Amino acid sequence: MTVTLAASPPRFRHVPLHFSTEGRDAIDLSAHAGLVLDDWQEDVIEGSMSRNAKGKWAATEVGLVVPRQNGKGGILECRQLHGLYLNKRDRLQTHTAHRFDTCLDHFARVCKLIEDTPDLLADVADNGRGVNGRPSGIKDSNGKESVKLRDGSELRFKTRVKGSGRGASGDAVYFDEAYYLLDLGSLIPSLSARVDPQVWYTSSAPLPQVESDRLRRLVRRGRALVAA
Repeated sequence: MTVTLAASPPRFRHVPLHFSTEGRDAIDLSAHAGLVLDDWQEDVIEGSMSRNAKGKWAATEVGLVVPRQNGKGGILECRQLHGLYLNKRDRLQTHTAHRFDTCLDHFARVCKLIEDTPDLLADVADNGRGVNGRPSGIKDSNGKESVKLRDGSELRFKTRVKGSGRGASGDAVYFDEAYYLLDLGSLIPSLSARVDPQVWYTSSAPLPQVESDRLRRLVRRGRALVAA
């Protein structure tokens, strides 16, 4: 017996008016690193990485709500590799998660993609003092996990303390496990100083508790755009 699995179309989907997308470049880079996305993941990448008439992100905020263990991580890995290697406006990216093990797992997957791809690994910064055979640009010390390239582009990994987004900064900021997200501190106002910022919220469905209020508001905003 042959079983064919197919992704269901999203219940709600909104992509702003745009004139181009960098999604295909991101998808091709990920495939080069051994990360081949499913069709629905490619659709998310192409929509979220679309550009407006001024050449900036058409969406400064991206929300993605899907069930657990259904491919959110691969989408983020694809976007983050693009930010490191192809988009030089993403000088600093910050990935955050509610749980330490979730953040550490994501860091490990990104590192594996880079370390298993020689030309990507060659671009990682290295002063000759790396640990365990890794270049010094890959730091895996507790709480300071990061990947830094020779040109200064950097991707940092942080665990949110008590659901707070304080301390998260960058040209691209990713809030994984956004069902538990309270205070963003001054992040949103500070983005106005960035050339071309983008904030991602990825999560399973909101929980029936106050920690999910921010995600619920984001979901309502997205659904309102679909209905408009």
